[in-house]
Amino acid sequence: MGQSSIPAFGQAAIISERERIVSYDATDLNPANPRYEWEGASLLRSIRVIDGLGNAPETGLDVLVAEGKIQAIGESGSLDVPADTKVIEGEGLTVLPGLIDAHIHLSSGWRGPNDNGNRPVHVKWQLLSFLYAGVTQVYDIGNIPDVAGDTRDMVEAGAWMGPDIKIAGTYFETAEVGAPGYASLLPTIDPGHIGGKLDMMTNVYGVEMVKCRSGTNIQVLRALVAAAHKRDMRVVCDLWQNNGDPWIASVTKLDGYAHNMFMTTTPTQNDADMLKELGTFIISTTVMLDTIGGYRMERDGDFITGNPLIVDVNPPHWVEQALGQAGRESANRYLSVFDAVLGDQRSMDQFRSDAFAWTGMFVDTGVMVGVGTDTPYLYNWSGESLHRELELWVEGSGVSPLRTLQAATGDNAKILKIDDRTGSIQEGLEGDLLVVEGNPAEDISDTRNIRYVFTNGKLVDRESLNRQWKN
Repeated sequence: MGQSSIPAFGQAAIISERERIVSYDATDLNPANPRYEWEGASLLRSIRVIDGLGNAPETGLDVLVAEGKIQAIGESGSLDVPADTKVIEGEGLTVLPGLIDAHIHLSSGWRGPNDNGNRPVHVKWQLLSFLYAGVTQVYDIGNIPDVAGDTRDMVEAGAWMGPDIKIAGTYFETAEVGAPGYASLLPTIDPGHIGGKLDMMTNVYGVEMVKCRSGTNIQVLRALVAAAHKRDMRVVCDLWQNNGDPWIASVTKLDGYAHNMFMTTTPTQNDADMLKELGTFIISTTVMLDTIGGYRMERDGDFITGNPLIVDVNPPHWVEQALGQAGRESANRYLSVFDAVLGDQRSMDQFRSDAFAWTGMFVDTGVMVGVGTDTPYLYNWSGESLHRELELWVEGSGVSPLRTLQAATGDNAKILKIDDRTGSIQEGLEGDLLVVEGNPAEDISDTRNIRYVFTNGKLVDRESLNRQWKN
């Protein structure tokens, strides 16, 4: 793909996204108006608390949320509670920080400005699906910057309801290896041009962390990391092709990898030790293999139709399409790409089990490992797929439920450099909370038993998100 075929920043094709994302009038799908159930002070009374920092759960605590913040935490009955506070009895319930998905793409925005997935109605679907599932923060790790940036701005302004959003903007990639159809790629061969592009992405779109694709050569990647670090920005990279080797981090000072799936190499314990010493993070996305490889469909064909985190918040005909021939054909196309890269090195079955083992090894070694999903890959439903990723950590990788929850909250917040405002339950942090029945520190699937979701201290009316779409 030549450079001329990729829309450049400032061109009308990209600028038009800013207009379309706020003006498109969907006629085939019409979301109902989501709302908050309560925006005043709330008290979670005598509840179990999982703080997101890895500490053992504590029971019998009160948590006061007001004015968007966690105001106080103490033994039940010990807090001064303002008048007109909404009280939620916590018996049998657990509160943990709102979940963070550290690897998403808002409505497949990477496919280009003319893709139907960029329509605002699809973006709104994603946002509300995340909230319904208790995901209060996401990281769009590569997209057309207007799609991601304007969506973030709409949520921050209160015009749209959804999780808080951080964005990486446009991918960097060496032009000669760019993948056809990735209109959001920003090819760059001359390392001298990188600084200016980073300044523009920061000043125009508010990008705080940048993403490079796997084909980026070492010279460009090294220059990108150096320029980003001068601007206090982190660089995260894919793992396919020539960047799929841990040693890349040592020679480029790359901050992190966007996946845990090393397709062209097999990481060793020495690699894990090196990544820990370097401070390189990894965002686990093994749920991709669970879905693309067809394992969920083969094991449990009802995981879609019997799953409220999917069927409650998605249009019925989308579900039907996913279960039909079109969905299977799409899955096969994705699978063929993986098979082509894997070649004779390993089967898909082996690759999946290897990815589980690598996650466990990295976590045990002390590498910073976060949690993501690469939503919306086929069968990776916004919100629901993060819960599946957590289950795979426990079932496949052997990580404890408590450590898994830490990865999806406090550790993800550290990776995104937002741990000073969210990701854990501490006084003074934002009121991003997930309240569930049961104890997910013992049974990770209890994260699905959602009773309440708070974002920025506001109690989400989940019923207003439930079956929100009209045909």
